[in-house]
Amino acid sequence: MPCGWRCLTEAAGLAHLQSTGTMSQAPQSALNESPAEQTLRLERLALVAERSSNAVVLADAERRVVWVNEAFTAITGFSAQESIGERFGILLARGSADTAAFDEFVRAVRDGCGHKREINIRATDGESRWALVDMQPMRDDAGVLTGWVLVATDLTNLRAQQQLLSLAVDGAGLGTWQWEVQGGAMHCNDRMLEVIGYQRSQLGMTYQAWNALIHPDDFAPWLAAVKAQLRNSTVALRMSVRLKHASGRWVWIMFTGAVVDRSGAGLALRVAGVAMDVQAQKALEHELRMAARTDGLTQLPNRSVLLHAIELAIARGRAQPGYQFAVLFMDFDRFKQVNDTLGHSVGDALLRQIAGRLQDSLRPGDSLIHSSDFAHVAARIGGDEFVVLLDDIRGDLDAEVVASRLIDVLAIPYTIGAHRVVSSASIGIVTSNHAADDADSVLRDADIAMYEAKRTGRARYVLFEPSMRLQVSASVALENDLRQALDKGELFVVYQPLISLASGQFTGVEALLRWRHPTRGLVPPVEFIPMAEACGLIGALGQFVLQTACSAFAAMPCLSDHASGLQPTLAVNLSRAQLLQAGLVADVQDALRANGMSPEQLVLEVTESLAAQDAVVLDTLHAIREMGVALSLDDFGTGYSSLSCLHELPVSFVKVDRSFVSQAETSAYHRVLIEATIRMAQTLGLGTVAEGIETEGQAGLMATLGCDKGQGYLYSKPLEAADLGVWVQSRKTV
Repeated sequence: MPCGWRCLTEAAGLAHLQSTGTMSQAPQSALNESPAEQTLRLERLALVAERSSNAVVLADAERRVVWVNEAFTAITGFSAQESIGERFGILLARGSADTAAFDEFVRAVRDGCGHKREINIRATDGESRWALVDMQPMRDDAGVLTGWVLVATDLTNLRAQQQLLSLAVDGAGLGTWQWEVQGGAMHCNDRMLEVIGYQRSQLGMTYQAWNALIHPDDFAPWLAAVKAQLRNSTVALRMSVRLKHASGRWVWIMFTGAVVDRSGAGLALRVAGVAMDVQAQKALEHELRMAARTDGLTQLPNRSVLLHAIELAIARGRAQPGYQFAVLFMDFDRFKQVNDTLGHSVGDALLRQIAGRLQDSLRPGDSLIHSSDFAHVAARIGGDEFVVLLDDIRGDLDAEVVASRLIDVLAIPYTIGAHRVVSSASIGIVTSNHAADDADSVLRDADIAMYEAKRTGRARYVLFEPSMRLQVSASVALENDLRQALDKGELFVVYQPLISLASGQFTGVEALLRWRHPTRGLVPPVEFIPMAEACGLIGALGQFVLQTACSAFAAMPCLSDHASGLQPTLAVNLSRAQLLQAGLVADVQDALRANGMSPEQLVLEVTESLAAQDAVVLDTLHAIREMGVALSLDDFGTGYSSLSCLHELPVSFVKVDRSFVSQAETSAYHRVLIEATIRMAQTLGLGTVAEGIETEGQAGLMATLGCDKGQGYLYSKPLEAADLGVWVQSRKTV
């Protein structure tokens, strides 16, 4: 038998067992073993002790070490040669880094008692380690002390992990808690108390006292979750509950825990876990839920809430004969111009004021619409679109009365900072008499009726009729045709001449887009241009006009070799979509370069509502102007800008809108406005153009007022390129 095994055997009193066939505290089965069997079993036990990761020390009754395993050497640094024969107390004293703990072991040895505790020891190399040391005496059948056995478990890594975990818990601001299930005692760290605002002395540290802090609505779910964890540890215990703060308010706490100790019978003895303050998270969740149901700008219910309310109304209509409701879909006329000219901040303020008026006007008992006898929901569903659901009305007349009064209320001018804004509403109405079977379709039909109200005059309401869907179908078909028109060559450009009002000489042309539909013939621009803007085609159409017009202009000798010596110009309209495209300046340069045109030959026209108070557009206009291309402000006087801000725009020409020209001879107001515009333009060094001149009287008046150029049917309608050449030649011979 190896020496280590022999020492282990002797120290345990096993030599006595081999010689006498008895062993103190030996199991009954060992008493019946043969000497060979006993030797084999002891060898196995010795092998286990020798290879154990725990340090094992065997000592005789005099406390002298008779055997140590390799783990003891690894932990303490004492070799077997250094240790055997020494009193184990001396070894402990040499390695002890905790004198108080060592004294406890000394007293236990003196009393012949066992002792077990964690102790900090220092190895021979000076390294400090933590170990759980279990020292127990061995006695024979008569109770006489025969030796000692020490088993030490290295806890250094475990202690380090616990420290890291503690630092992580503290760093994360987590509270920790433990519940002694059988006794009901609760334990927690200081952070847990900080979260709920109590001093330890103020709070009963029992399970019942802590349960009393839980919000009544959260108690039953929490109790069920705890019971589930007590029964089955694989069921996660993770729940947010509200606890009563010391200040009296409720705070949201996330509890996570598990059973960490059970009895031999599987009974839960201890539950432990961590707690996190999730008040901010819950507040954010609440905000997100509200955001999902509320329009952030106006704080009105949003589309999802409205659709749900309409679905409920439809369902109620099916279940209750005689029940009626109405949906009012409203859109604000010229709202886009407010955004384009006064800026989005003014537009947002306008929407908030509109929402406020809706809420005030629809409040139960309001004297304007007398709606106290039926309920309503007012919502913003996007942009400048608002919808009102009138619930349990008497009939269509109620809906019409409300719509009429709302039009009056919403048409009152709005004061936003230094601006006075007028924006009337057009309203489409769907009543339960013609309501579709789902909320989306009801909104679609109300939208159709609203567009009919806009088409027939704005600032009015229209009741939906099923026949309106056919009109929409025709419009959709026309839009589909427009999408294909460019590829099919159905679009073309015409040119309207510009004339010097002082000399009558030809000075240039304006390029205008036309559409020759294969079955409908010429489609009026007032029909397809707004459609192109709405469906996103206007950018492509504008690019087509620019390229086509420059190519045609450069190809007409009559335009480049004019007898008057004046250099004719080509004017092309720009859409908002083009002005917002990053590559517009490059596109203009390419068009000029490809056709051999100089920048001075091109004039790009923008409407007043596009040019004013839009930073992105203004930057693009300045870039175009720096190229040498002239800019013309179209339809001046119809937008929201004023003469006072004309000097801020990088334009070379101002065009007086045809609506002013047509009334200039009969309306002093329009004549004065035109005169003021021309004088302001002259002061700023800008040229002026009068649109829509149809009579000699209008032409003479514009010339008298000092306008430079004119265009209109008095001189020529828009002409195709070939006809324009003939017209120019005819002017030369006059």
